[in-house]
Amino acid sequence: MDPVRVLHITETLTAAGIESFIMNLYRHIDREKVQFDFLVLRNAKEFYEDEITKLGGKKYWIHSEKNNTLLRILEESKLLEDFLKKHKYDIVHIHYTTPLRAPYLKACYRAGVSTRIYHSHSAYVSGKSSIKMAIYSYMQRVIERYGTDFFACSKVAAEWMYRRSLIESGKTKVIYNGIDTDKFAYNEISRTKIREELGISNEDFTIIHTGRFTEQKNQKFVIEVFKEICKKENNAKLLLLGEGDLMEDVQQMVREADLSADVFFLGLRSNVFDYLCAADVYVMPSLYEGLPVAAVEAQCSGLPCVVSSNITEEIKLTENVEFLSLSEPISKWAETILRYRNWKRKTENDGVRRVGYDMSDVAHSMEQFYIKRSKNA
Repeated sequence: MDPVRVLHITETLTAAGIESFIMNLYRHIDREKVQFDFLVLRNAKEFYEDEITKLGGKKYWIHSEKNNTLLRILEESKLLEDFLKKHKYDIVHIHYTTPLRAPYLKACYRAGVSTRIYHSHSAYVSGKSSIKMAIYSYMQRVIERYGTDFFACSKVAAEWMYRRSLIESGKTKVIYNGIDTDKFAYNEISRTKIREELGISNEDFTIIHTGRFTEQKNQKFVIEVFKEICKKENNAKLLLLGEGDLMEDVQQMVREADLSADVFFLGLRSNVFDYLCAADVYVMPSLYEGLPVAAVEAQCSGLPCVVSSNITEEIKLTENVEFLSLSEPISKWAETILRYRNWKRKTENDGVRRVGYDMSDVAHSMEQFYIKRSKNA
């Protein structure tokens, strides 16, 4: 019997949180039973494209040139409907951070897709004007009308995306942002190797941050905190993994602070786990998150994590997480991070696995769901 084919819809296939979750799921699912295809919103070479092909998946794209967000989504929805009438899928899984792509569900319904999943990956977005919130409220109703299944990466992500009545009905389901807990276990050999490659000594106190360079991830705040740390710690280093529109601005901040020798812009890396091993503390001052995979990975590696109080406390899977308000002085953030200079590192992968965040368990559950929903099952 051919595997069940599921179409995942996301904006791009870059190395970001949503895409990392889908790819982690894809790697761990039984691909003889379930296969993934992907529909993105631009025609470009993507970070995960070669791996998807290797795993047996296909990548498609649709694109609208309209500048107005709502008009663009409506045109994308028409393109999606046309696509689905030519490419038959029983299951379409839509991943997004707001209710705005609810019209995609209507397009799936009109094309005859029987299982239409909307998956919330954020707990908040910036710029919540009254007009925007009114549009979101309308789109929430569209989601309820045309969706069949309503997923979220956390309770707060569900509360952000769906109406209270839908949540209270029990129709929403939290899907953990699972990771490969064995891969992200702390490894002393990896620590030594990466530090030698970067020219970081054993005595250097090394902070790490991972994420796209966007307003949400707040890397400029990371630099301000690091500047304060450097006033008190001569051997401090900062590792930044990721790319994005604001990277040049952050690089300029580093140059102006004369910290270029101590801050490493490492771009996109397929072996993030090795760099986590090389660090001493993880920092995430995000303005908002759903449930960040990166913080799960850092905890699994045994890193102490200093994160903003804007992030849901659901992320606290181990005792190694400390929450700070972004309204606290920069000096308070620096002092908190510096307390971990002599942290005795040990892996926490068993603990992360026990609370349900191992991707093998998540993948098995999702695999059974997809198979049950397929008309070919």
